Amino acid sequence: MSKGGVKDVLDPKDVNAYGFYKLRGIKKVLFELAQILPKNIISFKIALILRKITLRNKVKIIDQTQFDLKLRLFPMDNLGDRFLLFLPKFFEYDEFQLMSQCLKEDSIFIDIGGNMGIYSLISAKYINKTGRILSFEPNPKMIERFRFNIKINEFDQLIELNEIGIADKEMTFSLALSKKNLGGASIVKNFGEGNVMVKCRPLLDVLKENEITKIDLLKIDIEEAEPLALNPFFQNAPRALFPKIIFIESEDNIDLIKLGYKFIKRTRAQNSIYVLD
Repeated sequence: MSKGGVKDVLDPKDVNAYGFYKLRGIKKVLFELAQILPKNIISFKIALILRKITLRNKVKIIDQTQFDLKLRLFPMDNLGDRFLLFLPKFFEYDEFQLMSQCLKEDSIFIDIGGNMGIYSLISAKYINKTGRILSFEPNPKMIERFRFNIKINEFDQLIELNEIGIADKEMTFSLALSKKNLGGASIVKNFGEGNVMVKCRPLLDVLKENEITKIDLLKIDIEEAEPLALNPFFQNAPRALFPKIIFIESEDNIDLIKLGYKFIKRTRAQNSIYVLD
C-alpha cells in the first residue's frame, strides 16, 4: 500500500482513488503555466523545460483533467502521456481539432492501437449511442490503464474496448515491449526489453462480427505493423467500408493514393491524414 491507503497496483474497476495523484504545490504551478503558453516553437521549448523540472523526481502517476477529460497518466513509462500532460497544444492537436469537426453523434470511429485511450475518449465527446467506438489494444498493461480511463469518464456504454491486436491473420503474436514507452509496443519490432504474447485478428473479420457497415474515421498507430493490419483489409473489404478519413503513423508499404485517398497533411505528432477522394 502507498501513503493515503491507495493501492500501488491499480484495480481497473476501482475509480475511488482517482484524484489522489493530482499535481500539487510547485508542480501544479509549473503544469498550469505550460497550459497557458501560446502555440509556437519558443513555448514548445519552454514546456519541455517545465516538464523536465516537474518530472525530475520521477513522478510515476498523475491524475489530471485534459481536454475536459479525467485522465490517469503514467509519464515515466509512456511517451504519449508525457506529451499529453505538458504539450496539449502540440500533442496531436491537429488530429483532435479535426475529430471535433468530423465526428457526429452517429459516427463510427475505429481506434487501432488504443494505448491509454485518448483518441477513443476524445471521440466519445462527440459520438453517442447511435454511433460506435471500437478500440483495439492488446498490451495488458495499457488495457488496464485504458479501462480505468473509460471508467472515470463514465464512457462504459460508449467505448467498446477489444483486448486484441489487428494483423493479417488470426493467431498469437509476440508483442515487444519498451520499458520507457509501453505505448510503443510492437509485433514487428524488437526492443530487447521483454515481450508478451497477444492475440491478433484481421480487421475485416472483427468489423463483420460487429455489423459495421461504414467507417467515418479510422486511427491506426501500431508501430510499423500498419501494413499487416490494413493491406488485407483493403484487398478484401467492399469500398463502402473504406474509412472516410484515416489518421496513420506509418503508411509505408500501403498505397493509400492508389486506393483512392487524398493526402492532406503530416502533423506535428508524425501522423499522416488521408481523406477518401
